[in-house]
Amino acid sequence: MKAFKKIGIFMFSSALLFSCSKEKINSESIFVDREIERNELDNYIDKTYTKDYNISILYKFVEKESDLDYNLSPANYESSIRMTKLLYHLGIDPYNKITGSKDFIQKYFPKLLNYIGSPAYRNNGTFVLGTAEGGVKITLYLLNRLNAETGKDVKFLNYYYFHTMHHEFAHILHQTKGYPAAFEQITGAKYVADSWSNIYSDNNLKDVISNGFISPYASKEPNEDFVETYSYYITLSPKEWQDRINNGNEAGKALVQAKLDIVRTYFQNIWNIDIDELRDEIVSRQADLANFDQTSLK
Repeated sequence: MKAFKKIGIFMFSSALLFSCSKEKINSESIFVDREIERNELDNYIDKTYTKDYNISILYKFVEKESDLDYNLSPANYESSIRMTKLLYHLGIDPYNKITGSKDFIQKYFPKLLNYIGSPAYRNNGTFVLGTAEGGVKITLYLLNRLNAETGKDVKFLNYYYFHTMHHEFAHILHQTKGYPAAFEQITGAKYVADSWSNIYSDNNLKDVISNGFISPYASKEPNEDFVETYSYYITLSPKEWQDRINNGNEAGKALVQAKLDIVRTYFQNIWNIDIDELRDEIVSRQADLANFDQTSLK
């Protein structure tokens, strides 16, 4: 019985070898690089961002680049076009204008921008407007609220996108070259960590400003305070800034002003950027948004 089994296995193996030896090997690989069809926005990103700044923009949802702790949805195409054009107009080119070249943005601006259509809600009921990761990536959320109407609403744009963008960029800058320790000492005992959203509200700026913070989120910790002070200052007109801090008492206004003085000196001495000139450039562009074409990619 064993002899028959051995003969059967031998015959089967021989047949298998014979049949394999007659089969021709295909020289073409089964792994073929597929050509991905490019659209106008892809070409615009290449020309405006990638070629000059080595910046990539992910507007098509990429799961591995997204925070899986949140239930997120992709940004739509039209909103992605608007953001791509507005971000350059209000967020990148003003730095080029006041520094006199593209060098600053080329060197320090993050190399990956990630668009998300929906908000990212936290457990405390607030939601994330943007994040910066390791100095190389900024993620912007809520893009699907950007349309023809909101695209010309300066308060909307600053609240949901550009305050956030400048906020996150300032994080990258102070992580590259730190700001003076004196900043933290101005309101050192008043920082409240993650309780900020329970203690302060944008609807009650009197308490916020009177305690020496430009926004509720600034009260979380010194780094957030520093970048909040910067991003509010350069995105608000002089009148809007003054109106905001006038909500507080004189002592609180003096604390905010002391922080602003450190921020102003830091950017001038470390980065050779006059934040008053930067603000003027940004505000002038905001005022002319009605004439800015947000959808043409030509």
